[in-house]
Amino acid sequence: MSDSEQLQGPGGKPPGGVMGSVHMAFNMGVAACQQGGAKDVIQVASELRETIYTQISQAYGEHLEESFIRANVEYFVQIALMGYIIPEICYYDEDFKTRLFTLIEQKLQRTQQQQQPPPGGDSGIIVS
Repeated sequence: MSDSEQLQGPGGKPPGGVMGSVHMAFNMGVAACQQGGAKDVIQVASELRETIYTQISQAYGEHLEESFIRANVEYFVQIALMGYIIPEICYYDEDFKTRLFTLIEQKLQRTQQQQQPPPGGDSGIIVS
């Protein structure tokens, strides 16, 4: 997947909110794939986890519990790993890209609807 094939929202612009974060995580994985090298998936996952953790904790660390940050990091690492793995196992396809992100967005919406915030706690919704 080339730079021009990295995932974007309608009109060629990255989406905002949670889906914007999903796109950024996926594109981090694509970039890691394009860098190549002799790294295996475990090494790439560790590097992605560290980068994503740093970004989220810097942005939200003072406002969210560590367990919530780590749960979000894990989710975005999974998305980033898809960006790393997919270009290695199949050709780029615009319809596949669109469908993949539609399914991710539907899953996020369903998950957020099912979550009930604990009394006095965080909403449990993935940070963006």
